[in-house]
Amino acid sequence: MKRLLIIVLLSTAATFSQNVSPQFSELKGMEDQSGSTHLFYRIHTSIDNDPIYEWSNHIYHWNIFAEVDTLFITASGIESPGYNHNKWVGDVDYWDNNPDFFIYSGGQTFGPFFEGSAYVQRFDGFKNYFGLFWGSANYVNVSSSNDSLVFLGINTDGGFGLLSSSDGGRSWDSLSVIYQFLSLNPHFENIYFVEDWDRRLFRTTDAGNTFNLVDPEFLPDTRFHYDLNSQYVYRKAYHKLIVSDNLGEQFSWQTVFTNSTSDPFYFSNDISVSGSIFISEGKNIYHSPDFGNSFNIYKSLEQKIVGIYKKPNSDKIYAATKYKIYEITPDTTQVIKTLPIPDEVLNLYPLAIGNKWIYDYVIDPDDPQQEGETGIYIRQVLKDTVLTNGKLYAKVYDETLNYYGTYVYERADSVSGKVFRYYEDPLLEENEYAIHDLLAEVGDTINTSRNFYGQSLYTTVLGTSTFSKWGITKPKKIFQEYSLSMLTYSLTENFGLDSIYFIFDFGYGRTELKGAIIDGVVYGDTTVVSVEDEAQNLPTEFSLDQNYPNPFNPSTTINYSISQLEFVTLKVYDVLGNEIATLVNEEKSIGSYEVEFDGSDLTSGIYFYALRSGNFNDTKKLVLLK
Repeated sequence: MKRLLIIVLLSTAATFSQNVSPQFSELKGMEDQSGSTHLFYRIHTSIDNDPIYEWSNHIYHWNIFAEVDTLFITASGIESPGYNHNKWVGDVDYWDNNPDFFIYSGGQTFGPFFEGSAYVQRFDGFKNYFGLFWGSANYVNVSSSNDSLVFLGINTDGGFGLLSSSDGGRSWDSLSVIYQFLSLNPHFENIYFVEDWDRRLFRTTDAGNTFNLVDPEFLPDTRFHYDLNSQYVYRKAYHKLIVSDNLGEQFSWQTVFTNSTSDPFYFSNDISVSGSIFISEGKNIYHSPDFGNSFNIYKSLEQKIVGIYKKPNSDKIYAATKYKIYEITPDTTQVIKTLPIPDEVLNLYPLAIGNKWIYDYVIDPDDPQQEGETGIYIRQVLKDTVLTNGKLYAKVYDETLNYYGTYVYERADSVSGKVFRYYEDPLLEENEYAIHDLLAEVGDTINTSRNFYGQSLYTTVLGTSTFSKWGITKPKKIFQEYSLSMLTYSLTENFGLDSIYFIFDFGYGRTELKGAIIDGVVYGDTTVVSVEDEAQNLPTEFSLDQNYPNPFNPSTTINYSISQLEFVTLKVYDVLGNEIATLVNEEKSIGSYEVEFDGSDLTSGIYFYALRSGNFNDTKKLVLLK
């Protein structure tokens, strides 16, 4: 029996950026007669350069067995004052599960007033248009028992349409202008579903001679799926899944799932196992073995899912997020196709050498009798360096982390969309932890920490807003880190960290961007006097200098430098390795230090002094001559 495939046009809005780089917006699949899997996915892009808006949502065909991936059906548009030309695809179906023999429906507009029409097109290029002003052909089904019979549902300026073709989609007869065709039951083709203008569901059991109301609820964007048990019908609307256990008859429909967010959910049923259905909501995939009566979480992915397909007679599921397609089994989750993370995402945290940020800060205690603190913080990308894990990091001087300034090593990963900070700890994989997830969307909770390493910390994306300064308007994301200080901060496209608000035991602190140098361009006020000079002179590496004078009698001076907050020891040993004196044994902040060693109580000879701080180790020789 023919496997029915329905591909829905998704309206993918750019909610965070005006321009959307290529991203997956849909995934469906089917098996051909030999059992080979064919995936059909959309890639959505849009460019909004007012007053011209361009978009595309092409469908691609990926033959998994043959490893052939090609552009399948184009869908794109351009809109500007006085000119509009758009073509979209609403539905696709196939003859005999053969992806080479297909028919698809959709709509087109052209001209200054969105003139256009609904259309349906065959694999051989033969095309029909319907309507004179606007319209869309939304549903198309090929009969599995009669290759010449095709049904079509349209919505045009003339009303709804229930059309049929007896010559494989070359010519069409109008059966109704009251109802829009929705779906043909592949088990019993005298049964099919239609809807009226109020999106109420009707069913015919006599091939269209009569129609009976079976569900009065308003449910737009309805799609149907059919179970191996021919009595069961699944009706997926935008926000709920309804199941009938009696061929869709009135009073047989039961709502088994309602999505908890405004995002769409996705559905796929295993046509080889009766009652086995899968849905995805957000980042999670759920499985029901009993027609939707109960659901258990099956898998969770890192990003929101935009489509799933359950391969029959197999334990494999295919799922797509915006930038990845996965092949999933109960024991494995494997990425099989990726799209590059776009620049507008990675530019939420720009780490180019020379980028510099100047912030105003206020530390305000709750007690009005205590004086607060104001000043400036500096953050600057100094250089790139490869660390012990073999990865390239930007070395960043960042006073927003500590009042006295510190050096950190950070990198933005173009595969995961995360920002990592280097930190040597045997509990950390590859000595790094995530401080930001740039792909996280509003409502997401992620395991990240900006201020310090903590495995149990998490951050929520509170919302999006607009950064408006210096005549520039940019989108930004707002995060809240659930640490001791309840840190709230925002990242702005092309500028990165623009504000921080935190609460401490006896007050709060605010940090606001006052100026920046990004890719050599100066924005706002970057004038800094004393603090900037101090920042430039602070050490960038750990170091231990030779003592002076050397030889000495009876005392000498030892200089050393610390490039970040660390616990430091500086000790003196004799030639046998016995400890003679401890000069430093405490946590030291970033800076250069000197300490005096007095050898009055020692005999003449050779001695050694050693500085240890984190992974830094250095030893030098000193000579006492009396």
